Amino acid sequence: MKGAPKTDIRFYATWAELTHPREGTVLFDTGYTSRFHAATARFPNSIYARMTKVEIEPAEEAISQVNGSEVRHVILSHLHADHVGGLLDFPDAQCWASADCIEEFAALPRWRGFTKGLLHDLMPTDWLSTCRTFESCPAVEHPQLGIGWDVFGDGSVVMFAFPGHAAGQHGALVQTVNHGPVLLAADAIWNAKALTEERTPHPIVRLFFDDWQAYHRTLATLRAFQKANPDTPILGTHCPSTYAWVDQSHQP
Repeated sequence: MKGAPKTDIRFYATWAELTHPREGTVLFDTGYTSRFHAATARFPNSIYARMTKVEIEPAEEAISQVNGSEVRHVILSHLHADHVGGLLDFPDAQCWASADCIEEFAALPRWRGFTKGLLHDLMPTDWLSTCRTFESCPAVEHPQLGIGWDVFGDGSVVMFAFPGHAAGQHGALVQTVNHGPVLLAADAIWNAKALTEERTPHPIVRLFFDDWQAYHRTLATLRAFQKANPDTPILGTHCPSTYAWVDQSHQP
């Protein structure tokens, strides 16, 4: 974070399990797995591992915490390793991603994937042909978030583009029974202070952000959403307040 002291911090990599009344178990991202270490063991992917120090215990992997046979859908906010690491554990689930995510993955050679945070070894071999796009779903409009994509056609999970951090990144506005609407913002924010205190990441991250200007436009969109919807939690994948909220809520 810009202006923060230079010290090590715990950088969480969360994912969400949702239970849809008709579609069953739905995952929003899948977090890391130990496959990250295998996928980054050799050059040039080893550069990715040196930049991102990953610690993951088997009990922390998604497949250890959900019944894999019950997962019907996996919604990917974007394709970085900390979001798709467990995808291979759910071969029978329908995968979802944005058209821009699919386009970038298809165009990027395997050896160059790490430059965009993509590791081909973490993806199913038939992923490009089996993944469905958000844009194939009914379009809806939100007063602050703009055009969204209603994944199940009932307003329960609506995907909105949050560009800047990664090509094709989307967040999900989820309607929950226990907590009302919850916005899963993925990596649109790394820390809630980016919204509440306008403390953005250090400019050095521009080196691996997809579009720095788009990122700041996304922050403005999220601030407008927060102002209009102060009671709706905005949960970033890596934010410590997200981890605390989940720990307190138990059933998001």
